[in-house]
Amino acid sequence: MNIICQFCKSKNFVAECPSDGKFTSCCRKEKIKLEKPSDALGNDLLYPNFLLGLLTNPNNPDYKNFHDSIRSYNSVVSFASMGAKVVDFSGGGPYVFKVYGQICHRTSHIQSVSGQAPQYDQLYVIDSTQATEIRVNHPANEQCNIRILDQIDSFFRQHNRLSDTYRMLREVESRVVAE
Repeated sequence: MNIICQFCKSKNFVAECPSDGKFTSCCRKEKIKLEKPSDALGNDLLYPNFLLGLLTNPNNPDYKNFHDSIRSYNSVVSFASMGAKVVDFSGGGPYVFKVYGQICHRTSHIQSVSGQAPQYDQLYVIDSTQATEIRVNHPANEQCNIRILDQIDSFFRQHNRLSDTYRMLREVESRVVAE
């Protein structure tokens, strides 16, 4: 991905380059303009240094692990999962799936039900250290580094609005149950 769009600066593969050299798959030749991400006060959001190092610095000791397992890291800190009726195609070529009907986000109750391990958004209403331990002990996440997971969790708890919302919901629910 070393071909840069002249309009939005996205990275593209050589094979994606149109004959006129102007990409349409990213910004439609600058017809689509995305706003810079900002916080509630309008301040520009930048990549946190630890994440920037994991993404761009090959000398970072965790660089290879993060790149090799980036989909696992993304899944393990998610607030929900995708729900849909998926129709798989068989045959040659790259993996493709077709969604039949509606796509939804599957979330969980604020508290885990009947002794089940917390998952998704439930991990943001419990202690950060406990949440990281639960994540790293799940068999699907065995390749994830606990130090990286802890950094991502801490960042989300500090900067992600959903994390704050779930924590407030838990506090409200606790007060209602106590009354």
